[in-house]
Amino acid sequence: MNRRMKLVFIVPLVLLAGLLLGVTGVLALDVFFGAQASQVANYVFELEDGQELQAFVARPPQAFLDDADDLPVVMMFHEWWGLNGEIAELAMLLSFDGYIVVVPDAYQGRVARTVPGALALRLAVDMDRVRDDMVAVRQALGSIEGTNPARTAALGFCFGGDVAMDLVTTLPSDFVATVTLYGGLRSDPEDVRPLFGHGPVLGVFGETDPQISLERVDGFETALQEAMVNHRISVYPGVGHAFIQPDTIGDGAVVDEAWNELRGFLRTYLDPVSRQITYSRK
Repeated sequence: MNRRMKLVFIVPLVLLAGLLLGVTGVLALDVFFGAQASQVANYVFELEDGQELQAFVARPPQAFLDDADDLPVVMMFHEWWGLNGEIAELAMLLSFDGYIVVVPDAYQGRVARTVPGALALRLAVDMDRVRDDMVAVRQALGSIEGTNPARTAALGFCFGGDVAMDLVTTLPSDFVATVTLYGGLRSDPEDVRPLFGHGPVLGVFGETDPQISLERVDGFETALQEAMVNHRISVYPGVGHAFIQPDTIGDGAVVDEAWNELRGFLRTYLDPVSRQITYSRK
C-alpha cells in the first residue's frame, strides 16, 4: 500500500478518534466534573444497609408548621438530569400546598447539564438499584421531622415517572396516589396490576411530545383499564415533552392547567392543611 492509500485510510480514523475523544471529554466534564447533587441536597437518609442517600427536602411555610406535625409527604422523582436546581424549585412550589416534598437522588450524586450527559446517565443507571434505594427511602420517611408517612404520594417527571411507577407497583399499599408526567408508561396490564385496589394514578402528557406517541399513551391507559386500576389520563394540546418547568408555571394557560390538575389531584388524596399561601419566584 503506497503512502497516498495509507493516508486515505488513516485520516478518517484519526478524525473519528478525535471526535470520540471530544465527545468523551464533554461527557466527562458534564457528568463527572460538572454540577453535583450535593450542591442542591439538604438532607441525607441513613438507610438500613448502612448506606447514605442524598435528597432535597422542601418544607411548607411556617403557617403550616405552626399547628401541624403530621404533614403529608410527596416523594418527587427528578428528570434524567439528576437532582438539580430545577427539580428543587418544583419541590418548593409544591410544598406551598402544605406538603413536605422529598426529592431523592437517583443518580448517586451525578448531575448532567447537557442532553448527551443526561442520556449517558439514563442509559447507565441500574433501575433495580434505583428501585431498591427508593424503597429504602420510603421506609425511612419517618426520620424527617413533621411527616406523616401514612399520607404519601409519588410524583415523577420523565425518567422520574419510571421511578415512581416502579416504586408504587413494588409498594402499592404505601402510597395513596401516584402522578406520572410524560414518563412511566406501561403497556402490559400485569405491570400495573399490583395497583388494583390501591391509590389512583394520574398520567399527564403532551400532545406533541416527540418521545411519547399518543399510541403509547393509549396503550398505557388500556393497561390501567384492563388491570382495573383507578386512573385518569390527561393529554394537553400543543405542548411537547417536559412542558412543566419552574419558569413556565404561571406563564401559559396549558402549563398552568396541567400544574393545577396535579395539585388538585394530590389535594384530593393527601388532604393537606388548607391555607392561602402563594409563592413568588421573584
